[in-house]
Amino acid sequence: MADNANPKTLNDTGDAYFFGIGRAVNRELAYTYYKQAADLDNPVGYHNLGQYFAAKGDYKAAVVNYEKAKAFLHAPAFLALARLFETGVGVRKNKAKAFKMYLGAAKLSDVEAYDAVGLCYKNGVGTKKDPEKAKEWFRKAADQNDAAGCFQLGLLMTMDAAYKKNPEPAFGWLDRGATGGNADAMRTLEEIYAAGKHPWLLKKSRLHLREMAFYYRELLAKTGDVHSLRSVANDYREGSDVTTVNHEKAAFYYKMLLDRGDAVGKYGYGVALLYGQGVKTDCDEARRLLKEAAQERHALAMTRLGDAARLGLGMPVDNEEAKRWYMDAARLQEPEATMDLGLLNYRNLVEGASAQLAFNYMETAAKAGYAPAHYWLGIFHDKGVGVPKDFDEAEKHFKKAIEAGNLGAKYKYASMLFEELPDRKLKGKKADQAWTTARELFVSYVEDPAHNPSNHAYAMYYLGLIHRLGRGTEASLRRARYWFESAAEAGLTKAMVEMYRLLKEADFAAAKEWLDRAAADRENADALFEKGCLLLEGNSFVNADPKAGRLLLEAAARLNHKEAIGKLMLL
Repeated sequence: MADNANPKTLNDTGDAYFFGIGRAVNRELAYTYYKQAADLDNPVGYHNLGQYFAAKGDYKAAVVNYEKAKAFLHAPAFLALARLFETGVGVRKNKAKAFKMYLGAAKLSDVEAYDAVGLCYKNGVGTKKDPEKAKEWFRKAADQNDAAGCFQLGLLMTMDAAYKKNPEPAFGWLDRGATGGNADAMRTLEEIYAAGKHPWLLKKSRLHLREMAFYYRELLAKTGDVHSLRSVANDYREGSDVTTVNHEKAAFYYKMLLDRGDAVGKYGYGVALLYGQGVKTDCDEARRLLKEAAQERHALAMTRLGDAARLGLGMPVDNEEAKRWYMDAARLQEPEATMDLGLLNYRNLVEGASAQLAFNYMETAAKAGYAPAHYWLGIFHDKGVGVPKDFDEAEKHFKKAIEAGNLGAKYKYASMLFEELPDRKLKGKKADQAWTTARELFVSYVEDPAHNPSNHAYAMYYLGLIHRLGRGTEASLRRARYWFESAAEAGLTKAMVEMYRLLKEADFAAAKEWLDRAAADRENADALFEKGCLLLEGNSFVNADPKAGRLLLEAAARLNHKEAIGKLMLL
């Protein structure tokens, strides 16, 4: 026992045991320290004894000790008694007496009491409602940089007539409350900016309003508010018009959710660990967290577990296990998992796979509103996967995918138009419009930095063909060369052959260089044919080498190159 300790040491030690600060909670031991302080006529000791008895449910003893502390003009004792009388917990409810106690603490310059008196005037607790007096007391607290006082003062000001003309004073106090840590102020400002209905806010851009709403939502997330944490973490992972993708911040907020036992936190942090997004990759821990979330019926966690099995993330590839996880998620109507089941069947990766099942799963996902499924339905209808080939149906689904922001659909739809428009025998304006659509889609795809590098090169190649052939536009070898050269520089050997054909009369050295690079691709029949013809006959720049030329023509013929086959028949 610390019999000779001073009251502060006794109370601090008692608090350590009462609240479990740096040691296990032991309230009976805390009592002994509080009692020693109280025996020294210390008001904090009496107040702490009141707290001890209140926690035990002995409110009679609690009131006795609070009253002893109150006799020393100890403000927290006034507040403790006021709360008991206001709520009627352990004592007879008496709001007038509660108000008197709050006022007594406020007269002792207690900032918390300023707020309490302000709330009494605001809500009519133990006194008449009086918004102006409430504001006076809240201002006293706000002037002491009390976040709760700033919030309450700002909130009352939003109810004044002057607020409609000039909300800035109210916003200023609310902002001081929010930046001071008051969650209610953060939430209020977020709601105000998100709604954007105040005439003063209508003058601001929608982007500015969303930025401000997100600013206060993120402040709220930092307080541990689960709803805000989920929203902010997702915004940083996916990106939005007011946030760039930031995996480190996303992982930080998902970890906060995880620490609260939230299933979304388990899912989000699990995904971060699975793909090394903002944290070091740890597939084992990722799967553990995702399985915990899956046990709480988190369908996307099941879907990511399916992905881990399908892609072999930290484990051997197991498409059957992937199928099981996707099936579990699909039973919970998760459309992404349903689409993935369609892809497993389309790629013939699981037992019993079929084109019909692939189509059925994909159609189900699309009907559930999952836009990426429309991209695949466009491909299925175009290729006749599980359904008869249908250009119009393919076109419909590609357009839906494009409207939903699917970049790949632009390329696939434009490619389909390029390859199939000649067979559709459209004429006049309809034909020109269709080709214009294809050209514009290819250009849009090329200009988007998120394009796939291989498809990017092919899109430029197709643009070269469109301009060379004059499809829906005036033929232009200059524009064709620009696109062919861009595609060739991107490594597409088909475009290198086109560069050879365009340049061989005007700049044979450059043309030959492109041809040699293209012919190094032993699967490029056009390149093998062109180089075979060149060596077979020779010209003023290249010596003829019939044997080498014939070998190249034979290689092209083995790739079913019709002109090479015809050429060989004449030799």
